[in-house]
Amino acid sequence: MTTTHDQQAPVARDRAARQVSFRNLVSRYGLIGVLVIEIAVFAYLKPDTFFTLTQFQSIALTQAVVAILALAAVLPLVVGQFDVSLAFQLGLSQAVCAKLILENGLPWPVAGLIAIGVGVLIGAFNGFLVCVIRLNSFIATLGTGTLVLGITGWYTGNLQVTGQLPTTFTDLTRRTVSNVPLTMVYVLVLMLVLWIAFEYTSWGREAHATGANPRAAYLAGVRVDRVTWTCFIGAGAFAAFSGIVSVSILGASSPSVGLGELLPAYAAAFLGATCIRPGRFNSIGTVIAILVLAVGITGLQLYGAQPYVRDLFNGAALLIAITFAALTSRRART
Repeated sequence: MTTTHDQQAPVARDRAARQVSFRNLVSRYGLIGVLVIEIAVFAYLKPDTFFTLTQFQSIALTQAVVAILALAAVLPLVVGQFDVSLAFQLGLSQAVCAKLILENGLPWPVAGLIAIGVGVLIGAFNGFLVCVIRLNSFIATLGTGTLVLGITGWYTGNLQVTGQLPTTFTDLTRRTVSNVPLTMVYVLVLMLVLWIAFEYTSWGREAHATGANPRAAYLAGVRVDRVTWTCFIGAGAFAAFSGIVSVSILGASSPSVGLGELLPAYAAAFLGATCIRPGRFNSIGTVIAILVLAVGITGLQLYGAQPYVRDLFNGAALLIAITFAALTSRRART
């Protein structure tokens, strides 16, 4: 009997190990599987309109702004903070860039740098409110966002900024590299920058430690406020860059342009935390989530769905991601 039991124990352990390994595999890469299934289904249903190079290029172009904004959201989320002013920062940086080029005659590289500088200043201000004044990040950035929206309205006269932008500026988003839109190249570069920063640098390890337990991180010698502040500044820079990309794509600026991008950006950031590094906000997962949402929405709209399906899709994705995070956290405690 003892011999039989001893023989069965390793088999049971191996079976349990395989089950755990399979669950981990599904957890890490399940969202990629969802993306593949989406593409396969819509390619079968709409082969002439969905499964084309033009359609995929269109998705890459139209989703670039929200993808960059989602990557911006990841920065404060990693340290356990929210920045809901990002969409408003997008609108202001878009307006600044457009007006400086069209009305002040500045070269677009100078206008772009000034717009990014504005985003950095707003991010630094948010960091000041959270790290020095000790305000709740959600409330603080909501106030900042409303303030920025008002500034944008004042700066533009609450009107669109239109005109003939330089071809060299619009080409930044309208050209392709080996059939890959430049907008997707920008997203992939920013994604890799964040991935390397958070996964392979001491700053990234400190950021994750801060997000997991700021008190424990502080006692371990992590400069929590400095890390948090830099995340807000980085988020501001990313949001400003998304505004510049938006101007290049649209050829104009609108005071309320970024408001509709906030929920999709956060939906992607939270959904992205369910894959690659489950339970941790990460840039690769965020971009995969953007593609999952974009492909799903595009496919449904090609099949006749109404425009409001975008809101339904993004809202459902956000709820699913938050529920997954809550269940994962509860399982970890038990």
